[in-house]
Amino acid sequence: MLLFILPGGRLLAQEKDKLVSLCVRESGEDAAYLKDYVVKLPKATSKSKVPVAKHTLVLVKNTHYRFTICNSEKYPGKGIIKIYDTKGLIASNYDPKKDKIYSSIDFICKKTGPYTIFISFKDGEQGMAVGILSYVKK
Repeated sequence: MLLFILPGGRLLAQEKDKLVSLCVRESGEDAAYLKDYVVKLPKATSKSKVPVAKHTLVLVKNTHYRFTICNSEKYPGKGIIKIYDTKGLIASNYDPKKDKIYSSIDFICKKTGPYTIFISFKDGEQGMAVGILSYVKK
């Protein structure tokens, strides 16, 4: 039984590594990779219970960051990144007015401190994506 579990785990790890590598390239030549967030979420059971991955990190004042998201083609979900500080939502790659998801967003940090990154999938679809946090070089 152990033999059946290991190959699947290895395939999933290979898929994650491939997605991370692709997304690092998508971040741009002016961006230096800092961290990745691999997210795999099930389909929402209702509109009010959309699965979300939550990550907290410290960002530094006067630093230009880029958040890039890349979706696995094996799942229907399109990843949405939302960035919050202690006062609320400050940036997102989703524009609800245009109903458009952007592959990346740039963020110039105005205050050193804790920020929370939420990653979910549009309309609560099942999905797998990687979010890349990069430093944008001057």
